[in-house]
Order: sequence, then C-alpha cells, then structure tokens
Amino acid sequence: MWNRLRSLAALPASERGLALRATGILAFVRLALWLLPFAWVRALVDRLGGASAVQAEEDFARAVRRAVDRGARSIPGSACLAQALTAELMLRRAGRPVRVSIGVAPDGHPLDAHAWAESAGIVVTGESDTLRNYRTLVVFGDDCRPDNQG
Repeated sequence: MWNRLRSLAALPASERGLALRATGILAFVRLALWLLPFAWVRALVDRLGGASAVQAEEDFARAVRRAVDRGARSIPGSACLAQALTAELMLRRAGRPVRVSIGVAPDGHPLDAHAWAESAGIVVTGESDTLRNYRTLVVFGDDCRPDNQG
C-alpha cells in the first residue's frame, strides 16, 4: 500500500487527479454493478456522463487509460465492464466522445464475455490485441473512430 501511495505522490498533479478520480468512479461503478441491474447502471452512466464533444484527444484518452489501470489495481473485482464504464464516465464528463462495446467469444466455453472502451481511435480499457477474439453484441456511445471525427 505504501508503494502505491508513493507512486501516486510521484505523479504530476494532473495525472494524480485523474488517478484519484478514476479510483473513486471505479469504486462507485463496481458497487453499482454489484447492487443494481445493468440497465439501471447504464442509465446512470448516461445521465452522469453529460454530452460528448465532436473532437477527441488522444493524450487525454491515454491519461484516462493510465488512471483507470491505476484505480483497477486498488479496487477488488474491477473487471472489464467496471473499467469500461469508468472510462466512459471520465471521458464523457470531459466532453470527449467514447464508445463502450460488449462482446462474446464465439467459441467460448463457458461463456467468455468482454467489455472495452474506445476514444480518439485508441482502446482505453480492454486489451486491444485480444479484441479480435470477440464478436460485438452491443455498443453504447459515439462512433469515435479517427476516420469518423469532424
């Protein structure tokens, strides 16, 4: 724990703020996913997220990715869905477009599901090299691929 606190203190102030915000949001999302039906959590994310802007910023998306990764190491049970929803809230509240996808592996036994968030043409949560293994079932949010940005 002291090592985590020391590494947090060593971060620049903007990164430290994002990491603390990500940890708090991740704890909230994790608890909400545990206590509430997904449809309610989804509606809550939509309501709290605010409106998206037209243009994304790769540096900010990468900073959110690092912040959510840091938070996930501190919050037990922070699986891919909680991380994707946390990134979505952080990006939308900052006025950035974000898309959250949920998919399943077609040959997964037992069911192998995964959630990931994308913004500014990069994968913010969920490992990008494994996404080709999943067939997308549902997408929430903006189409934020680089070729579709204005």
